[in-house]
Amino acid sequence: MSDSASLVSFLGTGSYQPTRYVFGGKEAESETPYIALALARAIGATETLLLATGEAEASHGKSIRQAFASGGLAEPRIERLLDGRTEEELWENFRRLHALVARSTHARLVLDITHGFRSQPFFAAATVSFARALGGRKADITIVYGAFDARSTDNRTPVWDLTPFVDLLDWLHALRSFADSGDAKAIGRLLEPRAREAGRLWAQGGRVGEQPRLKQFARALERFSAVLLALRTGELLLSRDGEPSAAARLLEACRAAREDISRRIPPLGEALAEIEKIALPLAPGATDLSGEDGKRLMVALAKLYLCFGRLAEAAVALREGWVNLYAAAAACRPGLPDYDEEARARAERAWTEASPHHRAIAGLRNDIEHGGFKARPLPAAAIHEQLVRFVQDLEKAVLSPAAQAVQRSRTWFVSRHPGAVEWAERRGLRVERCVAHLDVSQVAAGDTVIGTLPINLAAEVCARGAQYLNLSLELPEEARGRELSADELERCGARLEAYTIVPVGRS
Repeated sequence: MSDSASLVSFLGTGSYQPTRYVFGGKEAESETPYIALALARAIGATETLLLATGEAEASHGKSIRQAFASGGLAEPRIERLLDGRTEEELWENFRRLHALVARSTHARLVLDITHGFRSQPFFAAATVSFARALGGRKADITIVYGAFDARSTDNRTPVWDLTPFVDLLDWLHALRSFADSGDAKAIGRLLEPRAREAGRLWAQGGRVGEQPRLKQFARALERFSAVLLALRTGELLLSRDGEPSAAARLLEACRAAREDISRRIPPLGEALAEIEKIALPLAPGATDLSGEDGKRLMVALAKLYLCFGRLAEAAVALREGWVNLYAAAAACRPGLPDYDEEARARAERAWTEASPHHRAIAGLRNDIEHGGFKARPLPAAAIHEQLVRFVQDLEKAVLSPAAQAVQRSRTWFVSRHPGAVEWAERRGLRVERCVAHLDVSQVAAGDTVIGTLPINLAAEVCARGAQYLNLSLELPEEARGRELSADELERCGARLEAYTIVPVGRS
């Protein structure tokens, strides 16, 4: 790309009056009826393209070429436009203007819409936005308008920079991208230079008043989007060491920067409520995903991925949400130092054995992850329908009174024998407390106690409203009095049997 500047201007059929144009705080050396001449001189244009219909070229083509020659400027090139009287002509004008903008190799391009006719100025602004959306050089394009009706009494005409209003369309594209997919890269590209400029001006002004919060907001949004798209569930949903989750951090940043953003970037300020709406369901900031709040978070996450149309991520969130129903807290802290992988494996086995959804959800996720590489892959519509149904089922399971009771209860495994503990792990039993000796006073109603307890302790467990599951087995005489391995327990027919024990005299 060269360091030169290019000017694209419209040429109409009107009778233009001489005036002294003022652009960028500097006024032209002399009066001229042609704003293109004043702008070409002001920006040092090495190329000037005039967009004109045949009638406009006939009216002003010769005289404007003479004016450029008299001013010592390179002769402008006239590019023909159609009248724009039909839809076909409008689209042809759009294609021609887009081609000019897209193939320009100049460091700066100024688009002047002062003398655009009918829909031409609208198409010009839309074309610039379109070019930017396709990766055009946003910082290099400026749109201006010579406001002849606003000229001063001494015939000076201001040239207004309308680029900020085209920025509105850029913000629309960026915000729509985030709202539709969770991808905030486009917002970040627009926000970064504004945050940098706000910080620079604050520092130059002696750091008076509160520091601009645009940079903090940009970082929070970038982190939220990154972990959401990468499916980093722990970082997205869990607080750690007193630090909020990425979702909670974004919500805090929205609220803290609201006034600053609304003043400096009105389009983004108007959209903050929509950004908060996305982050809010994910922002309670649980320390693990095993409790009621954590399970609700997984439902909200699966729903959000479905809303974004991210079916693979929705399937993963759905599966892990179901496993969490069978998992202890340590198995529901992904990304945290105390995350227990073995406990997670046990929860997955328990889900496999107990859930009627297991095979269908596992098959659905595998179908997605393998890209449909099978003889009869599910149609896309069927995948979406099944995900919606399974997420609804998960939500019902999480919100049901029975599920909430299970979430508040604990399972105790009472044994001092390593073989028995290993046997329980193999069975995928959901165990919060594994103890060698049971303090019955800590057992609460709704808890489950597993072990081989003396009958009086088992009766006390039942009396406290807890369930007692006896670890029963057929023990041969030669095995008595010694430690048994998990394999030996299996061979002895180890099993859990529920008992309700009531002392004589009680009912």
